[in-house]
Amino acid sequence: HRAKVDYQTKKTAIVVIQNYYRLYVRVKTERKSFLPVQKSVRTIQAAFRGVKVRQKLKIVSEEKMAAIVDQSALCCYRSKTQYEAVQSEGVMIQEWYKASGLACSQEAEYHSQSRAAVTIQNAFRRMVTRKLETQKCAALRIQFFLQMAVYRRRFVQQKRAAITLQHYFRTWQTRKQFLLYRKAAVVLQNHYRAFLSAKHQRQVYLQIRSSVIIIQA
Repeated sequence: HRAKVDYQTKKTAIVVIQNYYRLYVRVKTERKSFLPVQKSVRTIQAAFRGVKVRQKLKIVSEEKMAAIVDQSALCCYRSKTQYEAVQSEGVMIQEWYKASGLACSQEAEYHSQSRAAVTIQNAFRRMVTRKLETQKCAALRIQFFLQMAVYRRRFVQQKRAAITLQHYFRTWQTRKQFLLYRKAAVVLQNHYRAFLSAKHQRQVYLQIRSSVIIIQA
């Protein structure tokens, strides 16, 4: 989901930058095509006005011609002066307007680039954070497995030691019990042999006694 949101943000920033760039190229192209047309229109207008003036001058008499020429020269001078003033003001206004438009376009481009840079930085930081989290999880897993291996080895050693101790204890206990049993068996055998020897001696004594009684009788 985060990757999709980052992709949509980057896509929006790229589309905005492309739109601003295409608008700038379009305005530049239309201005290049507009300036020759404007120049041609002004030339045609000047020629048309000259034709109109020449037609009017043909109708007017020669006496009025001089006055009109003087007035036209004066008017032309005044118009030229006013035109130059207006032209200089218009040039200043155009330059100011162009500079303002260029500043606005550059500011908009800067903001778009700034937003794109911020988006890229955020995406990079998220990627670095995810990478660090992945490395941290991997390190934790490795530590967990190492600790488990150490505990398992320690447990196996302790188990072997306990089994060895149990083996030695059971061996000692079995040997002790065997010695007790053997001692008891030796005692029983001795008593039994003593009983058999006493029984045999009694039988021999009884036979000797009976023989003595018979001889005495």
